[in-house]
Amino acid sequence: MSEEWKSFLKAHWKMGLSYIGGTVLLSSAALFGGVYWLTGGHPGGFYHFLHSYRIVKDNYFRPIDENVLWQGASKGMLASLEDPYSTVLAGDTFNSFMETTNGEYGGIGVVMGLDGNGSIRIFNVFEGSAAEKAGIQSGDTILSVDGTSVDELGLTGTAQAVRGENGTEVNLAISRNGKPLTFTVNRSNVSLPTVLSRMVEGNIGYIHIFTFSRHTPDEFKKQLSTLKDQGCEKLIIDLRMNPGGMIDSVVAVADQILTGGTVVSYHTMHQGSENFTIKGIDNPMPMAVLIDKNSASASEILAGAVQDKKEGTIIGETSYGKGTVQAVYPDGNREALKISIAEYRTAAGRIIDKKGIVPDIPVEQTGHPFSFSSDNVLQKAVDVLKNEGNGD
Repeated sequence: MSEEWKSFLKAHWKMGLSYIGGTVLLSSAALFGGVYWLTGGHPGGFYHFLHSYRIVKDNYFRPIDENVLWQGASKGMLASLEDPYSTVLAGDTFNSFMETTNGEYGGIGVVMGLDGNGSIRIFNVFEGSAAEKAGIQSGDTILSVDGTSVDELGLTGTAQAVRGENGTEVNLAISRNGKPLTFTVNRSNVSLPTVLSRMVEGNIGYIHIFTFSRHTPDEFKKQLSTLKDQGCEKLIIDLRMNPGGMIDSVVAVADQILTGGTVVSYHTMHQGSENFTIKGIDNPMPMAVLIDKNSASASEILAGAVQDKKEGTIIGETSYGKGTVQAVYPDGNREALKISIAEYRTAAGRIIDKKGIVPDIPVEQTGHPFSFSSDNVLQKAVDVLKNEGNGD
């Protein structure tokens, strides 16, 4: 909340308590009219909030930071929604969110996630990254960060602890094939690639999308073009452990690989519905899309569109089931409200919130993800595409 708005509220609150008379009645009426409009015709709760604020401000026995009070009020308001995706972004949480959205952060250059045993494993080490230079390898399991166990931190906390200011150090305890190791890694500014690709077998190309950020569509276009130059005629898109991202980004990716029409629609309480459509392409290549229990949000939009259009085979585990859309409203002070504004539905109108995308071919992950020699889900996709025609 801006300083101007807080000053306005405090000034009019004092006016209402301190004076009685015609002039003040006029001001109070104007204030009531403004609050009535602001609260949609239900001002009682708003006055109750102001009453609580004044009591706390005037009577609490220790010094109070007003900014903390206002932020606490916002957090309480959003907590009352019982929606895990509506929250206040502030401090490290705000920075982490913006870094993920922009694809740039200060860290060590790895992709981590939960493996089948619930351990936090490093699934990819980016070429030239601080982690690679320190000797960390794909497949390593993280045990602690700067002496704090990952059991205490959890996956999100571990990721936040690994990140930090460029040039600072982070100490990692690692398990590699059962052997404990320690590494000190110098953090550096990382421009996180969101798309990687390679040819896997014959004419089958593979594209791994880590997240859907602002530059993902351009990265995808370049990687797909490179694969086609290498003879790619069939495509595997890996969305495992992809938490989602920006809706415009996933729609732009879908436009490059699917036929035209609706990709996703979202439905709001007050502003109706909106369909996201694409011009698309005429002849999509045979395609398999890999998902797991960590594939969420924008990942489910793409997987759902492929499945609804019957333009590919979905392989793996049932996805996370996040079917809501969030908007972020910054206050200009490195804080923001992130709230759910809509429910999205797949191209065919399916609601997948708390349900997920059910794969066409269920495959439980048993090998090491993203490693072709032991990745049983990836190997299944290759087998499926080998037996599929070229669509000519």
